[in-house]
Amino acid sequence: MSKRDSNAVGIFGRFLDLLYPAVCELCQVSLTHGYSLCEDCRNDLPRIVSPFCEKCGEPFDGNISDEFCCQNCSGLKADFAFARASLKGLALSFRLVHGLKYQRQFFLARELAIFLKETLEEDPRFAEFNGAILVPVPLFWRRQQWRQGNQAYELSRELSRLSGHETIEAIKRVRPTNTQTKLNRKQRLSNLREAFRIKKKYAPIITKRKVIIIDDVFTTGATAHECARVLKEDGRVNDVAVLTLIRG
Repeated sequence: MSKRDSNAVGIFGRFLDLLYPAVCELCQVSLTHGYSLCEDCRNDLPRIVSPFCEKCGEPFDGNISDEFCCQNCSGLKADFAFARASLKGLALSFRLVHGLKYQRQFFLARELAIFLKETLEEDPRFAEFNGAILVPVPLFWRRQQWRQGNQAYELSRELSRLSGHETIEAIKRVRPTNTQTKLNRKQRLSNLREAFRIKKKYAPIITKRKVIIIDDVFTTGATAHECARVLKEDGRVNDVAVLTLIRG
């Protein structure tokens, strides 16, 4: 976008602010210049900080000085190198994701991607993924049509804009799956088996590259594992990490 176009967008945004004053999605205080959260609410959202599990990203309270065994992922196979989430799975965080996911408030992705960028820059392990491709977790076409979009893609696209990593929708969901909300990890893995496939046109592009899978919520890791397994199948992708907005 040229400087002239950028200025035009900024002027148009301020004009819309006058016609339809923006308010914070959480506290309803008045906002300007296209923001969706006020500074106080943005700062109050509960970030995940150390200590957390180095594999699945589950946060723990208190200080942990010795090696410990994460009860959430100990003994479980995962085809990704590690998973990190930006925000704890508390009510305010889930409220924003619910708006993005079910209420078609895709404008929230612009601001929520800022939290993903923070994590991308703060976790030193992502330095090994410099130049990696961002791959959003796909929805089955019927569900995406009903929702009029895919929250993972919206987050990935905005993170691309902020970070310079390219977003490629390299995976497609080839069959519908039952909702996973009430399933345990074993049931989720069974539910997702053979649900994903690499899009043929992107197979040469992602070969021998590193990938960061993008999604809104990481719960058991079953979806991330299955996407990583498909990406790494036959030695196609070199390595996979996972970055999500919330650790559920």
